[in-house]
Amino acid sequence: MAKIFPSLEVIKKSKQKPTEGELFLLNELSQNFDAEVEIYFQPFFNGERPDIIIIHQIMGVIIIEVKDWDLSFYNLDENNKWHVNNNGSVIRSPFAQVFGYKKNMFDLHINGLLEKNLNNKNFYKAISCYVYFHSENKESIQRFFSPRIDEFKGMLKEHNNAYAENPIDYDKYERKREWLNSKIKRFERDLYRHSVTKDQLIKIKFPLSKKSEIYPISIHDAFLRYLQPPYHYLNEGKEIEYTKVQERLVTSEQGKREKIKGVAGSGKTTVLAKRAVNAHSRHRGNVLILTFNLTLRMYIKDKLNEVRSDFSWGAFGIINYHRFMSAALSQYGIDVSVPEEIKNDKKKVSAYLDSKYYSNESVFESCEIEEKFDTILIDEIQDYKPEWIKIIRKYFLSDQGEMVLFGDEKQNIYEREIDEENSTKVIQGFGRWNKLSKSFRYKEDSHILDVAKRFQEAFFSDRYELDFSEAMQPALTGVGVNECVLIDGSDIDSIVSYVFSVAKRESIHPNDMVIISSSISQMREIDFLIRKNANFNEKTLTTFETKEAYCSSRIDRSETEKIRSNKKYGFNLNSGVLKISTIHSFKGYESPTVFLIVNELDSAELVYVGLTRAKFNLVVFLEKNSKYSDFFKGSLEVIELSDAIENDMERV
Repeated sequence: MAKIFPSLEVIKKSKQKPTEGELFLLNELSQNFDAEVEIYFQPFFNGERPDIIIIHQIMGVIIIEVKDWDLSFYNLDENNKWHVNNNGSVIRSPFAQVFGYKKNMFDLHINGLLEKNLNNKNFYKAISCYVYFHSENKESIQRFFSPRIDEFKGMLKEHNNAYAENPIDYDKYERKREWLNSKIKRFERDLYRHSVTKDQLIKIKFPLSKKSEIYPISIHDAFLRYLQPPYHYLNEGKEIEYTKVQERLVTSEQGKREKIKGVAGSGKTTVLAKRAVNAHSRHRGNVLILTFNLTLRMYIKDKLNEVRSDFSWGAFGIINYHRFMSAALSQYGIDVSVPEEIKNDKKKVSAYLDSKYYSNESVFESCEIEEKFDTILIDEIQDYKPEWIKIIRKYFLSDQGEMVLFGDEKQNIYEREIDEENSTKVIQGFGRWNKLSKSFRYKEDSHILDVAKRFQEAFFSDRYELDFSEAMQPALTGVGVNECVLIDGSDIDSIVSYVFSVAKRESIHPNDMVIISSSISQMREIDFLIRKNANFNEKTLTTFETKEAYCSSRIDRSETEKIRSNKKYGFNLNSGVLKISTIHSFKGYESPTVFLIVNELDSAELVYVGLTRAKFNLVVFLEKNSKYSDFFKGSLEVIELSDAIENDMERV
């Protein structure tokens, strides 16, 4: 008998009651599979909740979406879209929903899965998908699909007969024949391969045999970490001495609405993590933590790990806004589509999706939201649109739920609106800003802190409320590299050579270094040079695809975007290797040593984010005629690149 997680007793007592179909199928599956198989009911996959996931360490994974629907209330159109009969509205196909879970596991959830799939197309077979229709049987499901299948088969027969009687252009005939065949195959795929009813449960099988080598144990273990999160014990955390202000702000209260802002390094994420744990301890429910930047997931998880408390990792969903919304749209059957005429225009597609779905305050109006959160914490609020906050509060916060916003308007790199007090514009209902003004990132005599203050004065005095933070770390005189390196154009070779000369001169470990820039193409070339040039030959961790993948004929641009999401999702600051990232993706992080490349089109906010990522050492590369050159030449030690490398190598 297969093991079920959580147990059936716990499932029956849960706040969100299982449907009749879900309970029936769980019982049947547990009887039909042996003890080597594990069955997970609605696991919390960072915003997504597949109904059932079945896993075996060799034979792969099964994902099942359960529907207790009466199919007589629905119909299929010629494009395989599902419609409600009484009003004609389009809902998301349950098959598209379960395929979406599979796709997202490859694209995002399991680090390394996507790249393995790109290298071996057979690897996609490691996950199989089914939709179980509890109220239907083999005959009724056939009746539901048959009209469309018969229609296209009839069209194909007519097309073949017409060609036989009066041969037309063969290419034209063949294109239409292939199109009709593809339509038929899509409907038959859903009917015969992926539809399951009570009298067809034997169809539910693992995709691989026990002799298969397609599904490695490393990927299996990665799945298990998500499906069955470990428990965090109090002694795994560390003693953190909170300030009086922080102590007040980490207190979780029912119904509380607050907003918190602070200077770079003021402990916003530390407060967020402790408040999240306190919230879970208070109500024992799940806590939703939303970000804008996908890479921050691991950083927030590290901060949660520092909290001295007992908790289950499964209680915290850490996800960025767009990923959360995409999962919710899928879960509640909202069909996300784009008009044909704009599909090839990336900007128009983005604008359309934002207005129709992600910023549409009535997008879930007709849905009965099943899971609401007693606590929602939103980081990077300066990057959020007001509509997004309204959507989250309106549809996903429980009636007496707690909601807290965290941000810093000077990191407003997406140029969101600010209010009359020069702070991030936030919807009403969250009170006055709570301010964290003491920085834990910098020493008392930190030159970086001084540069950050002067940068605010030079570029933000007429835009934002300035904050001159008080350093909380004791002074440590004489420590720190603070250099402005003048370059001619984007001289990648010289930049990389100087990075390594500084690392050798100052004995900096690769794990304590990051190279950041606003340009992915620039970073891609730097990463390639560092990995492949015999003078460096260093391992790296990036937030983007390698040059080899980018130039590969086997990988198209859509797959490139998937790789970037995958890389960001698994980004780990303490990986032991040199990090290379865009400034956007490194926002929220910090590193002992930052090499910042400033480009001509970079906004002041972007440059500020970049320089405030550094804890001890800051090296800024910029062109001599940059609009920021006067500021940095007056704030940092000026280095002429050509002379500096030669001198450093001599000293080494």
